[in-house]
Amino acid sequence: MCDEEQHFTQIESNQTEFQLSLSDLPIEIFLHICSFLDASTLVHGLSLVCKQFYQILNDNSLWKARISQIWPDTGYPVLPPAEDDELFWKLSCVALEKQTSLWRKKDCMEKLSLSNVQYSTIDGLLLMQEGNICISGARDRSLVCWKLSTKENERESHTCIDFAHDGWIWDLAAIDNTVYSCSWDQSVKAWTLTNTGLIHFKTYEMLVSGALLCVASCQDLALFATGSFCKTILVFDPRLNYKPIIKYRPHKRAVIRLAMSSHFILSASEDRTVSIWDQRAGRTMKNVTISQESFPMSMSMEQDIVYVGDGSAKLHVLDPKKDFEPVKCYATEHKKGINGVHIAPGCLLTSSMDKTVRISSPTDPPQHLTTLKSNYGEIASTDYLNDVLAVSGTEGIEIWRPKSRIQCA
Repeated sequence: MCDEEQHFTQIESNQTEFQLSLSDLPIEIFLHICSFLDASTLVHGLSLVCKQFYQILNDNSLWKARISQIWPDTGYPVLPPAEDDELFWKLSCVALEKQTSLWRKKDCMEKLSLSNVQYSTIDGLLLMQEGNICISGARDRSLVCWKLSTKENERESHTCIDFAHDGWIWDLAAIDNTVYSCSWDQSVKAWTLTNTGLIHFKTYEMLVSGALLCVASCQDLALFATGSFCKTILVFDPRLNYKPIIKYRPHKRAVIRLAMSSHFILSASEDRTVSIWDQRAGRTMKNVTISQESFPMSMSMEQDIVYVGDGSAKLHVLDPKKDFEPVKCYATEHKKGINGVHIAPGCLLTSSMDKTVRISSPTDPPQHLTTLKSNYGEIASTDYLNDVLAVSGTEGIEIWRPKSRIQCA
């Protein structure tokens, strides 16, 4: 080897020997670099590189500080999280950053309009299969399965069942690929979702004297429940038979909303109360008066929190850890009653009879992100799944979803 080659080899060796990496940096500098990266990259990427990075990024105080920068002067979460949830602060930060970015930047979302198929108010709305399928039931008694486009230049397609019920279709729920529709004809019908649309396979006759106004399901227990104008709630196990396994009547007026979990069934009524049924004990646990001014119109339940929207445009919070006692109440900017509420990782959605949907932070108090206005009149129903928002009104549906969901052909 000549002297010149040996010289350059020695230089390269010295450079390799003294080359710095991220793992050699002081923690303060490493964290400063991390502040320029999004939370998802840190949690799902950098923290998995080595044990050193994992240990640094496993400090909850880091994520709490980051969340306070996203939403300063607010409390998060609204209610204390479960003590054994080690991933809560990490994943919360990822979700908050994602949703804040999506809804604050209007060019991140695209809007689709689904119309000219149903010719009356669409009260039943359900998103399925990661938000790629939308099921809609209307007062013209039709049930439509919409397949949303997933590729560039692809059009939405649909299949329609014109007389799915003998009365107005009022609400929808699902267990796996089975859709349950309830109607003013006092029946719940079960439909199998296939590649070509919906196929009817079972009808549950309720034997009640009034219209069915709501239906909800529990994926974990494979049960569904329906509430009626005649104050009755019926719970069914589709694996057994056509008859209800539970029948109870906790309210003095019509049951208009239901929410189910593996432990509880919550029912909202025009009698201004929310009733809690304990599934394990098989009895009504209590009735909670939401407001003396108006009745609850909408409800959303997660493991650690329940939101209830009422007719005076107020949002109430119930705490499951305190026997579902009302612990918070927020006035909103809605001008009329809140007829839809959805809790999602990183955001809180409320829809109103004032024709708007408000996207807010899930903080105490909620902070406004954006307001969407319906082009199909008064909002009848909403659903939210996998960053996809569906809003229905008279004769049409609007879909908001991230543009990144569309794949280039």
